Amino acid sequence: MIAEIHNDRALRLFGALLALAHGLAVLHWAFSQPLAAILAPQNWPAICWPFFADCASVHVLDQAHVELGLALLGLFSLVTAGLFLAARTTLAFWSLALLAIAKLAVVALDYRLRLNQHVMTAWLVAAFLLVPQKRRVIAWLLVAIYFWAGVLKLTPEWLNGSALYGRLPLPPALLPLACGYVVALELVLIFGLLARPRWLFWLTFCQLALFHAVSVPVVHFFYPLLMALLLAFLPLCRAIAAPPLDAARWPAVATVAVFSALQCAPLLWPGDVLLTGEGRLWALHMFDAPLECQVWLTPHGPDGRSGLPAPLPVGMLSNRILCDPLVYASAVRGICAHNAGRVGALDLHLQTRRAGQPLFAPIVDAPDVCAQPLDYQLLAHNAWIQVAKTPVPAQPGLPVLRGH
Repeated sequence: MIAEIHNDRALRLFGALLALAHGLAVLHWAFSQPLAAILAPQNWPAICWPFFADCASVHVLDQAHVELGLALLGLFSLVTAGLFLAARTTLAFWSLALLAIAKLAVVALDYRLRLNQHVMTAWLVAAFLLVPQKRRVIAWLLVAIYFWAGVLKLTPEWLNGSALYGRLPLPPALLPLACGYVVALELVLIFGLLARPRWLFWLTFCQLALFHAVSVPVVHFFYPLLMALLLAFLPLCRAIAAPPLDAARWPAVATVAVFSALQCAPLLWPGDVLLTGEGRLWALHMFDAPLECQVWLTPHGPDGRSGLPAPLPVGMLSNRILCDPLVYASAVRGICAHNAGRVGALDLHLQTRRAGQPLFAPIVDAPDVCAQPLDYQLLAHNAWIQVAKTPVPAQPGLPVLRGH
């Protein structure tokens, strides 16, 4: 693996770009998604991944120490990039592996840190480090990422433009046309990145560059700059001659097959997974349709009488997990632990709808969640998540959570 990278200047340069992609994540955590605030002990409840349900126990660092850790991670990314540029390939290889592990460890500290940017980077780093015939594997994987992102956009909300949280510099009448063009680009035209004719490759590449430049008002800086770093691999491969490449294509086929199979995983769960969120941890989670939801707790006194419903606010949620049942199951677990012995029975309720629809689908109606914690299963349907209930109107007096 290391020899293949060492003997190919394009791969060494891409290794440097992958290291810089981790530094870009540090900038995102410093300026767009405040890591220090998310991990601050006083900002409870923590929102934990299912595989690390006790993540609150490691939310112990103050802002200064979190910022120091981020600075060290950013410096580590620059050092790793420098090692690749200096052709210190063995040291650079292991440095990138440690850098990727460190970044994934940070993401594991809180579910709110989940982003497609981290998923895509992790896949490409894994292919770069672990799979032979890296030029072909990475190129195919980049195309597969765009293709499955296009599949996710085959929704009415994307095609009419309502899925966009920000504003594009386009007249409203042209928005559906632009969104349809993006779907065509990602599902069909994207294969031009693998084409032999230079004109077809550059036509596709320039369309992607334009797409990401125009998307900045919607997704801000992290995603467009990350894709610029990752897509730079393709011109590098055309500009720098490759060492002799084995004709066998099985590493690329196997990698893309595993990636694609995981994108199909949500189909194995019942109900509308857009509303339930089940199975989506295994796949990309890009723009599809905006959701609106109401979430509240109903308290019960020692005499069994119900109190007034109260909203369950959780801070610093991104649009794509704003209505995720996993978020509120984790939040209420933290509330119960924080107030052990000081609260009575609490019922958790969550109802969700696609933006613009009049009625909500009841997703969670869980009684006494402090006595019966809502454990989240990654590989099976969670019985406390409802998939076939009669739609209901909005709960009066409670806010409707909407993405911006």
